[in-house]
Amino acid sequence: MAARPAGGHLTMATSWHRSGIAAPASPSRLRAEEGSRRLVWIAQIFYFIFLMMVFIGQQPFASRTQDELVAMAQENDGSDLFKQALFIGFAILLTGVQIIRKHPLRYRFSFWPLAIMLVWFFITCTWGVDPFVSFKRAMQQLIVIYITFCALSLIGPQRLFDALRWALITSLIICWISLPLTPAAVHPATESDKALIGAWRGFFFHKNIAGAVMALCFIVCGNSWIDRRKWYYALFALMAFVFVIGTKSKTSLALCVGMLAISNIYRALSDNTQKRAILLLMLGFGMVGFLGLYIAYQPTIERLFADPTSFTGRVSIWRVALDYLADHPYLGAGFGGFWQVGIHSPAHDYLNQQFQMLTAHSHDGYLEIWVTTGPVGLIMLLISFLALPAYWFLTGATRENQSLMVPAFAIWVFVMYQNLLETSFFDKDRQVWVIFLAAVATAHATFKARPRPIWSRRHLPQAESVNG
Repeated sequence: MAARPAGGHLTMATSWHRSGIAAPASPSRLRAEEGSRRLVWIAQIFYFIFLMMVFIGQQPFASRTQDELVAMAQENDGSDLFKQALFIGFAILLTGVQIIRKHPLRYRFSFWPLAIMLVWFFITCTWGVDPFVSFKRAMQQLIVIYITFCALSLIGPQRLFDALRWALITSLIICWISLPLTPAAVHPATESDKALIGAWRGFFFHKNIAGAVMALCFIVCGNSWIDRRKWYYALFALMAFVFVIGTKSKTSLALCVGMLAISNIYRALSDNTQKRAILLLMLGFGMVGFLGLYIAYQPTIERLFADPTSFTGRVSIWRVALDYLADHPYLGAGFGGFWQVGIHSPAHDYLNQQFQMLTAHSHDGYLEIWVTTGPVGLIMLLISFLALPAYWFLTGATRENQSLMVPAFAIWVFVMYQNLLETSFFDKDRQVWVIFLAAVATAHATFKARPRPIWSRRHLPQAESVNG
């Protein structure tokens, strides 16, 4: 507000106004980025290879006899030296590229709630029944997360998501080629779980993993076709959808169609924050409604889900974790320290059916984090992967960045809902978890880079004198 000096004249005033987005990068910075293009390509190739190694695993088309399942469950302690060396090698390679880079970082890590949550996970390892096993599993998470965000800092969100898209498409093509070439691409008649027989799995270990990855491929390719109108993206989306049907994965099939529709509603609302808020609230109420239906129809749902041949006996598995939480409500069993930690696994004291001896997780991502890291871990999970991404997607979407934010939003919603019936949060190096990390990293970097108006001072013209 202008001051009135003696004599009644108004002095020159200044006013704050929006002047649009920040100035473009300087020529020297552009030259530096141009000169470092080779390193960026190298980092992107490293990340693509890492994704393919995660998707394919060490034993594609592995058989699944009852004896092999028992052996795998007993050895599931994070002691795979080859995998440890592989992941550490990728981390070292990306770190080396980071050291010799000549361009500014495309992303600076500021997702501190995730870092704090990892610190808490390491703390919980100290009271696990086998702290060394818990520590190895937590270290595996640290390395996977480090690789994701290190690659992001080098290549940026667009290239990171491009690598993810082509890794999904490559996996889709390999899975389709494998169907006529090997009987191992379909669950055999020797399965102990008869519901699996005849379900497609491609090179994946289980049809539910194949179903989830192919559903995410369908979502990503479907959105790519909408954004770019390239015919081959429509073809890949169709191939992925048919493969999901072949897996007989009910959860993934139901979610993939819904998520493609929801993501396009989100796309249409990219310029309207209020309507996006309504959409996010509706999705939140959907998750709460799922819990409400379970409480309201608990006896009926438990009879349906507790059957090991139906939905993998999930309710009886949930009961194991909930019974443990009733006796240990505050700290949890330690990260990765509830299921399959040897003969002293805390879950063994609460098993209610024989098939649970082979269970490796709680078949509910939220419950798994709760039973292993306590209510503190669950709250951190909800803040890091529910509340904060919801804010990014609410306020960070624009017409310019929707080709990244829309598919990342669809993956985020898919995994948030999928974890009501499966466990993918911090699930070692499992495919869905790594895809989810890439989507969250992409969304955070895109949110941080969105154009923001800046404020600068503008001089107003001198006002006419006022003589009382």
